[in-house]
Amino acid sequence: MPRETPAWPLAVALLLVAVAGALLWNAELVNDVAWQLWVARQLAHGITLYTDIIEVNPPLWFWAAVPVVDLARLLGVSSYHVLIPSVLALDILALLLVRRLCRGLQSGGLIVLGFPVITLFAFLDVFGQREHLTLIAIVPYLVLVARRANGLTASRSIAILCGVLAAFGIALKPHFLLVPVALEILLLVRTRRLTFRPETLALAASLVTYAVGVLLFASAYFVASLPMLMIYQGDRGPIGYLLAQPVVTMTCLLLLSLALYGRPRSSVAQAALVAGLAFLAAYFLQGKGWRYHGVPAMGCFALAMAAEAERCRRELPLAARVGIGLATLTIFCLAVPLVQGLRARDDADALLATSDLRPGDVVAALSGSAYWPVPEERHFLWPSRSVTYSPLFYAVGALRAKRPNPAMTTLIQDIRRSIVDDLTCNPPRRILGDRYPNRYLKTGLVEYLSTDPDFARLMRAYRRGPDYGEFTTYDRVEPIRGRPNTCRTVY
Repeated sequence: MPRETPAWPLAVALLLVAVAGALLWNAELVNDVAWQLWVARQLAHGITLYTDIIEVNPPLWFWAAVPVVDLARLLGVSSYHVLIPSVLALDILALLLVRRLCRGLQSGGLIVLGFPVITLFAFLDVFGQREHLTLIAIVPYLVLVARRANGLTASRSIAILCGVLAAFGIALKPHFLLVPVALEILLLVRTRRLTFRPETLALAASLVTYAVGVLLFASAYFVASLPMLMIYQGDRGPIGYLLAQPVVTMTCLLLLSLALYGRPRSSVAQAALVAGLAFLAAYFLQGKGWRYHGVPAMGCFALAMAAEAERCRRELPLAARVGIGLATLTIFCLAVPLVQGLRARDDADALLATSDLRPGDVVAALSGSAYWPVPEERHFLWPSRSVTYSPLFYAVGALRAKRPNPAMTTLIQDIRRSIVDDLTCNPPRRILGDRYPNRYLKTGLVEYLSTDPDFARLMRAYRRGPDYGEFTTYDRVEPIRGRPNTCRTVY
């Protein structure tokens, strides 16, 4: 019978969570998280998602941030400084659940100690991303599956809580539905029976409730955003780029190590390995090759190694020891990208280009270069209803590559019209444009849009200013005429 988890690993883990919070307090905002907080602020003021704001992602991530921005406004602090303790509270809840579920399964001391390292320290540079939240939320569920596979019970309240948490993480991206399916297959293979359990019922009920909520309160997602998403999904990264990411390197090292080491003895390691492979499939389904898309898979793989290390036999054959050595090399797949991510400052040019502006100034970026999280960090007003013009870039590139699609033509027209409306309603003090040609447009975005007479008329109120790295600047020198009758307010 495995020993009970001692108290000291939990104390150390909680201390590590506090240290992570201190490191994050003055850290740079993640660009997507900055956009999430901006959208949530608009929603809190009654702006409608998918009509007043162009977005291709499901609404849960933005809905979840509305209480964060409301509380920040009530306390008079930045939204980020409310988001940090909110995510850390989620991490602590998951940690306590994992420790409880390890009772009678395995000692869990190394799992508890490694939990904040895996869920926080390994991914500080993507803190708050959907994939990061999903990793935190799914771990208690997979430990519960491991417990069921060993024929152990869990209280109904704990099981339901694990199911609801897992549903939250899975609902952030539909690709993640692969994970509970894979875990159910693992449990079916281990127990030879299909059962309806409190956690699976809670997970299914939560997902159904969320789907109904989207139909009732965000139906425009299906009308306006899904067609755009289907077009944008065609912009997949080259297979070589996808394979060159750390999640793939980590997978190869881990699978090779397992071929030498053998089947994991820990049920937690088995469940984490299966979940990690399901997340890896989701990574390839998305087809972008961005590092943070691999975060849940890498986190699950790291958890599998921590869980198996507790159950590892002292006397091992040479091949198994070589396998352990290969598995140890996967730490570089976590550490090197983390250091690179923390040192990189992709928005350095945007910070220089706006260094003389003040909070409350309206600033727009008509460019494919990195601009976010500058508006949220510097408290600028963002006039556009979109965070990026990537769908426009891809649609134009596809048409030029002679892949005609009527939906793409309509999308291009809609985005061009929305840009003119947004900048006329809330005229920017400064516009940041492309200094160099965009690879899809073969010119800068401002130059591309200027073929539209309405946009060209708007730009007559601007004078070109200095260049800053990848950006060129345009400062408004006269009032914008012809403001539409109906304009949304930005916050």
